[in-house]
Amino acid sequence: MNEREFIVEEVTDPDDIARSRTCHEQARHNMDWLEAHWSDLLPQALGMFLAVAGQEAFLAASPEEAIAWARSAHPEDRGALFQYVRPEKGPRIYANRRRVAGLC
Repeated sequence: MNEREFIVEEVTDPDDIARSRTCHEQARHNMDWLEAHWSDLLPQALGMFLAVAGQEAFLAASPEEAIAWARSAHPEDRGALFQYVRPEKGPRIYANRRRVAGLC
């Protein structure tokens, strides 16, 4: 019915491969920076949108603002990271709210 097509292609173009490697390397540097500076960002980052680009953090009230700020400060960084920092602490519990046949 609603089958989705999944296509796997081998990329052999050296320019595409080099761009991809550059993106991954920049993302790894940003992730390493975030890991080392995470404690510096808390608690002010809770409930905010965080962008990391050029190994620099940008906190904003909206995702669009965080992305725009990071991209304007570091337009060359193709490995920028974006995430929402949950204000709640502790574990997240996901429960199935639908009743399963044969169970109460």
